Amino acid sequence: APAQLQNKTVTMSWSTSGAATSDAGQQISFNNINTRSVYVSTAGRPFLRMQVRSTKKSGAMRGGDFGPGERGSRGSVRFEGNRLIGTEVFSSGARQFIATFDSAFSSCTLNVTDAKSGGDAIKRRGPDGAMYRIGAVTTGSPACSIQNGNAFAGQ
Repeated sequence: APAQLQNKTVTMSWSTSGAATSDAGQQISFNNINTRSVYVSTAGRPFLRMQVRSTKKSGAMRGGDFGPGERGSRGSVRFEGNRLIGTEVFSSGARQFIATFDSAFSSCTLNVTDAKSGGDAIKRRGPDGAMYRIGAVTTGSPACSIQNGNAFAGQ
C-alpha cells in the first residue's frame, strides 16, 4: 500500500437499485446503499469492511470484515499505484470498485462497475439466502473519502 495511506481509512459508498427474480420465481425490487471501508495498517496491510443497507422500511443491513489475504467470494482489495481496486465475485458476474487518489493521497474519486459473466445474468444470494438473477442494476452516487486512523477501532 502507498505509504501516504498508512494508518488511514478509505471509505467508499454508492447506491444500487434494480429488479431481481429468485430461483423460485419471486420478483423483487431492491434499493441499497453499499459501503466499503478499507483501513490501511501502519505496516501497509489493507483490512476491508463491507456493508449493504436496504433503503426500504426494514433498513436491513448485512456485511463482513476481511483481513489481508482473506478473500472468498465476498471480496478483496489491492493497490496499484494511486488506485485501490476492489473485486467482489458473485455466483455469476462480479463487481469492481476503483478508488483513484490525487497525487498527495488526500482525496479520491470512485468508479463502480457491476458486470455480467458472458451472456449470463448476474446471480447472487439475497439477504434471505435465496439465489437471485439480477435483471437490471443501476449504480449511482459514488463517493470516496479518506480519514486519519482506524475507523474500525472500538467497533
